[in-house]
Amino acid sequence: MRKIVSIALAGIVIIAFGSFIAFRDGGVLSFGTIAAKEPPKQEVSERAAKSLQQKIDALKDASSDPKHKSGSSRMEVTESELESYLLYSLKEEIPARVDTAKVLLTEDTVSLETQITFSSGATGNSVVDALVGGTHDLFLKGKLVGSRGIGKFDLLDVRVDSIPVPNVLIQTLIRKYVNPKYPQVDLNEPFEIPWGIQSVKLERGKAVIVY
Repeated sequence: MRKIVSIALAGIVIIAFGSFIAFRDGGVLSFGTIAAKEPPKQEVSERAAKSLQQKIDALKDASSDPKHKSGSSRMEVTESELESYLLYSLKEEIPARVDTAKVLLTEDTVSLETQITFSSGATGNSVVDALVGGTHDLFLKGKLVGSRGIGKFDLLDVRVDSIPVPNVLIQTLIRKYVNPKYPQVDLNEPFEIPWGIQSVKLERGKAVIVY
């Protein structure tokens, strides 16, 4: 169980780190034009990752534009864009090799199935490296809601190689190993959504934001 929990923690830290990089740049809550009908599933590709980067840049520009009225625009991001961004754009930022990634967006819920490979020295902690080395399947699921500029994420499920990891152990390990370096990380607390984003709404196949 110690090994399973260690892999889960390392995986969460890696995915969270990747998400932080994207979120910092406006990537996690990026966008496109909302269509009347749900668009067909895109292919995971470098092109899709670049498309998302263009949207990130547009969001950053809007946040610094004094002529842009807060809350006047709506945008969206698709599952395929997130998968592509994780696999292509963040591969140099994440301290492990993400072999596969499948993002599923449903009503207020996001899940990620990924296969990750830890090389020697991946986490920077020799004890953790010894425990998590190799290739593992990681599943994460959480509830994400955001309104009036405030977001809240609740971790619902974590599994490593199909074995459930108790949330209380994840919380304990985050406090022990993550918070000393990143004291602002708290899965139980709401957070301010950056870039002037007013609301975040997860729907089937896409995330819609108002900014």
